[in-house]
Amino acid sequence: MINDPYKVLGVSPSANNDEVKKAYRELSRKYHPDSYVDNPLSGLAEEKFKEVQEAYDQIMKDRESGHSSSGYSYGQSTYAGNSQEDSAELNSVYHCLNSQNYREALNILSRIPTRSARWFYYSAVANAGIGNNIDAVNHARQANAMDPGNQEYTNFLNQLQWRNNRYQNTGNNYGRQGGYGTGNFCCDLWCADTLCECMGGDLCSCM
Repeated sequence: MINDPYKVLGVSPSANNDEVKKAYRELSRKYHPDSYVDNPLSGLAEEKFKEVQEAYDQIMKDRESGHSSSGYSYGQSTYAGNSQEDSAELNSVYHCLNSQNYREALNILSRIPTRSARWFYYSAVANAGIGNNIDAVNHARQANAMDPGNQEYTNFLNQLQWRNNRYQNTGNNYGRQGGYGTGNFCCDLWCADTLCECMGGDLCSCM
């Protein structure tokens, strides 16, 4: 547990839920691991990213249960779903995803009857983790449709769609060119024969 989660997010304990959520999103984008690929600071950024997630989760759990260092009582957050039970289960899913235990995350999600935007987002992350790309994209779209103002959902959906498009384009390129060929059979045959002659052989004696 973080001693001062508000300090981690850089907000006052009297900040409302929207202000806390805004700070959380900005810091999540700032320290997201995808922004530090091949960066020597990637390890520090990942630790900071996890700390931000934990701080936000801790604040929202405290507020939902009515406990807060500022003395205020807060209503349910959009993070939690529709019940205290769902909040605890989604929190378990969150920790499974952080430890890359995607199948267990899906098992927990399957037992949650209320499917909020956060439920679909977590399901998208878990499905992407085990390679179920179709379900991942569909559930990411659903989360984004249910909460279109959530930049976290939008960014993840865009990331999934970009990856799928890249894989499709790569497959199409290989299909059109037959692997590493030029697409011209005569040219390919001439290149192959030239390479064989360089190695002391002769693929086609008529060339």
